[in-house]
Amino acid sequence: MNKTSHILWKTSLLLFLLLVFGFQVSARKQKVLVLHSYHQGLNWTDNVSAGIQSVLDHEDNLELMFEYMDTKRNSNPKYLQEFANLYGLKHLKNKFDAIIVSDNNALDFVRNYYSEFFKDTPIIFCSIDQYSNVLVQGIDHVSGVTEEIDSRKTIETALQLHPEAKQLVVINDNITKSAILNRNNIKKFWPDLHTNVQLVFLENLRIDELVNQVKNLDPNSIIYLINFSRDKEGNFISYQENIEIIRTATKLPIYSSWEFYFNEGIVGGMLTSGFKQGELASKITLQVLKGKEVNNIPIVESGYNSFKFDFEQMKRFGILPRQLPKGSIISNQPPSIVRQYQNSLLVMIAFALIIAIILRFSKLKREENEKKLISENEELDRRVAERTKEVLFANEKLELQTGQIIKQNKELEDHRHNLLALVKERTENLEEANLELKSSRDRLLRMLDANSDGVWEHNFKTDQIYISKIIWDKLGYKSVTISKTKNLLCELVHPEDLQIIKQKQRQNKLGKSELFIVEFRIFAEDKKWMWFKAKGKILDYDTEGKPLNIVGTLINISQRKFAEEKIRNEEQKLRVSEKRWRSLIEQASDEILIYDTNGKILDANSAACNWLGYDPKEILYLNYSEIDLEHSSSALHTYWKKLNASTPSLSFESVQKRKDGSSFPVEIHLSLIELQDSKLILSVVNNISKRQETERKILNAVINTEESERKRFATDLHDSIGPLLSSINLYLSSLEKFNSQSEKKNIIKASVDAVNEALVSIKEISNNLSPHILNDFGLEKAIRSFTNKINLSQTINISFHAENMEERINHQVEVVIFRVVNELINNTIKHAKASNIEINLSREGQLLSLIYIDNGIGFDAKQINAGTSTGMGLYNVLSRIRSLHGSHKIKSNPKRGGMMAVVEINL
Repeated sequence: MNKTSHILWKTSLLLFLLLVFGFQVSARKQKVLVLHSYHQGLNWTDNVSAGIQSVLDHEDNLELMFEYMDTKRNSNPKYLQEFANLYGLKHLKNKFDAIIVSDNNALDFVRNYYSEFFKDTPIIFCSIDQYSNVLVQGIDHVSGVTEEIDSRKTIETALQLHPEAKQLVVINDNITKSAILNRNNIKKFWPDLHTNVQLVFLENLRIDELVNQVKNLDPNSIIYLINFSRDKEGNFISYQENIEIIRTATKLPIYSSWEFYFNEGIVGGMLTSGFKQGELASKITLQVLKGKEVNNIPIVESGYNSFKFDFEQMKRFGILPRQLPKGSIISNQPPSIVRQYQNSLLVMIAFALIIAIILRFSKLKREENEKKLISENEELDRRVAERTKEVLFANEKLELQTGQIIKQNKELEDHRHNLLALVKERTENLEEANLELKSSRDRLLRMLDANSDGVWEHNFKTDQIYISKIIWDKLGYKSVTISKTKNLLCELVHPEDLQIIKQKQRQNKLGKSELFIVEFRIFAEDKKWMWFKAKGKILDYDTEGKPLNIVGTLINISQRKFAEEKIRNEEQKLRVSEKRWRSLIEQASDEILIYDTNGKILDANSAACNWLGYDPKEILYLNYSEIDLEHSSSALHTYWKKLNASTPSLSFESVQKRKDGSSFPVEIHLSLIELQDSKLILSVVNNISKRQETERKILNAVINTEESERKRFATDLHDSIGPLLSSINLYLSSLEKFNSQSEKKNIIKASVDAVNEALVSIKEISNNLSPHILNDFGLEKAIRSFTNKINLSQTINISFHAENMEERINHQVEVVIFRVVNELINNTIKHAKASNIEINLSREGQLLSLIYIDNGIGFDAKQINAGTSTGMGLYNVLSRIRSLHGSHKIKSNPKRGGMMAVVEINL
């Protein structure tokens, strides 16, 4: 191989490697991560995702990934640290070409961990409330979309649409930072509105408190809903739940600035769109992916707010479209009448055209006959003139031609008579045609009357209105004359519909429209509104082409209107019920599966996917028998076959297998779902790992307590009864050694004293095991006796108060409460170094309450409340409270000191 071919070979190899490398580089897909602050399933978050996907899903060379921080439900620092650790495990080696962050918490996360995870990666933010440069400080490559809700425009519009309003009620949770900022913003611009309407805030409330206050609002109030996603006690409430709670509690108009409340019961407002936020952010991302430096892209501060209103809610409060701000979007607006009844209108138009053609033909025929008659008369006059001229011309030859002239005159007279007869005949024919035309018109009216509930006619010249008697009979009105019809209609027709009717009449009268089609309400004699549909067409015109009258039909459509309203209400209830059911299923913490009678899984909630380790698509390919370790397929079918109408549900315990092979114990509750053509099985599964662990702890605690009691009992017998019995034995053995009666009496007396002391010790031991005063006199006397004995020592002061405890309660409950008091006092004396104890015992109906307070040193109460305390005595007693379906709560602070325990048992 020569030197030239060697160089050529190396060059070819280099070009080949460059082509392969270039192909691999070009084949690599660009990666974009979407980091959401909240959880999937939240309406706002899903709308932002939909906006992002509407743009980026069309890009073939792009891989889109989603992460959800779930800070709406979990926002404590420990959780955020664990999320950061999880993010590092998942994405530390992933190189993203761009990252879209949604809402403030996600942007804060990126800023806090920028150098660790996001260095040199373009960051595009959206839905950032109260944006300032401080929020992106430390991020090198950043741009995005701000989020500014326009509360002022929404409130101004609401006040304009409801001029009778006396107060504006703002509902806000006042917990989140953005909620506080929105509240302060409203207070800031409110004086600029110059209104007498009172501004009221409902915030920082429990759910029941909010519902109660909303129910009691002044009827002339407007509600402005900002956000109520977390109540006073910290409970999370979804957007759909809080609008449903408020909508159910009141009939007042509700406005908001968030699009996720739209079509859920609010009238409308200047709404901020999550979809537009995602769409705008994804468009910026496309510019970055195409090579544009993100810092050179300006931050978008508008384009995501717009006026939107719900037509159904507008109808409720009498709001017309023309009252809305210019450019407003109206949803749920019904189609026009023309589009609804297009086919019927075409048939009516065709029928009207046929009638118009017939009338026109009759008119043309009549004009033709008249013209022909005039022409014949003119011809006759002309011929008469010619004859007269000839007579005058031939007057000189009169004598010679007299006979001829007389003959011609006679012929002329006969011809004239014939012409007059022809004219008479033609006139009679014309009158017959007019009578036939009138008869046709009468037949038309009768036909229209027969094919509808009634007919009507409006004479524009006399301004009189005629309506069939059958219509007035349906309405319950008698003896309505034509002269009274117009005024009576103005009184009976619904005011809203009357305006539409008058507008249509003006168009017909001016000749702008031949047709009259209106649906309207009219007030019947029985105080009810009846719906009618009026259809009409102009029938006659004057010589100037102006309409003379209009004729039409009336059809009673009340049943149709009521049916449509019922269908709309049922559909709304069905949509609300379906959303509520889906929300409950998805937000349930238990595993929920739906499968057929062969075990094929048809649906699963998020908890089921998380517990079993499958994604939602994978789990639908499984049969339930594949994840149950304890029951065979035939055994499961046996359970399923037991479900029927008489046994609609059953429960049993089993063990389920995760995707990774691990297992966990469960309690399964099966219910039968009967459909028209099939049967399904609803399986609600509880993870009982913690319950079994708790049961083992309780069993161990009981065993340890019993063993401790046995040891104490043995110690008491050994330390108190043993020495006394030994002394008695010693005394009695020494009786034989003494002869003196006085010495024997002393020994006998000492023996009796020892026996008495032994009896007292036995009584004390017995009382410690089961206090006789508790059995004989009840809980209040037993606790009071116990505390009085301790007070005698003067080392600690115990005050005891009882209320409504005159009646004895269940003995088992009395023993548990007595042991709780005993154990709490012992713990206070041993560990708390307290000087005062206060005990309150009360009964309110079937609720027994115990409140225990001391002023000793504090401790970490979380361990006891969580069941992780190492003290078995108190843990055992509190476990017995739970076994009685009672509750307990212990509060203490290591710094401030003191302790309070609250125990409640439902009797």
